[in-house]
Amino acid sequence: MKNLISIFAASILLTSCTILKNGISYAGEEGIFAKHYNQYPTEYRKVAYGEPNFELGIEFRPHKNGRIRGIRIKNPQTGNLRLSLWDADEKKLLNTYTYNNGDPRKYNFGYFQIPVQANKTYCLTINVREYYYHVLTFDKLALTLPEITLNSSVYAEGIYQRFPEFRVDNVIHGLMDLDFEWEVK
Repeated sequence: MKNLISIFAASILLTSCTILKNGISYAGEEGIFAKHYNQYPTEYRKVAYGEPNFELGIEFRPHKNGRIRGIRIKNPQTGNLRLSLWDADEKKLLNTYTYNNGDPRKYNFGYFQIPVQANKTYCLTINVREYYYHVLTFDKLALTLPEITLNSSVYAEGIYQRFPEFRVDNVIHGLMDLDFEWEVK
């Protein structure tokens, strides 16, 4: 009986962990930002004729080294969207990715392998002409979890890739979510 319990406990641990180069990583909870703010109604905005696009998304700060293994986006604009990962401390573009947004009614998932460093602030943004958002009537950002803090919602106006210089704490722009894997030493 004791051996059976040990095998069962080991199988649970192995299915919820991933081996990384420098140790073991616990898989992040799927859709944690989306689940937390799911209580708020989804609002919609389309940029009026003559107005510029919006570069919008989230600013976050991991508390552990690891990687972004997936990104979820719910956006009314279908097709390929440009994702930008920014170093928010340096206000510098780190990388650009293409994300195929297939179904505008749900969170679409894309697999990525983006390394992140502990205690460094990042922004993840998309450049769009229309987007969904939540107005946080009862909560304010920052949302702090053991592994990560969602600092704020960020945005800037412009057709071209641009650092999101404006921050708000009572709106979630763009409905983005991240799945992480953390390095455990």
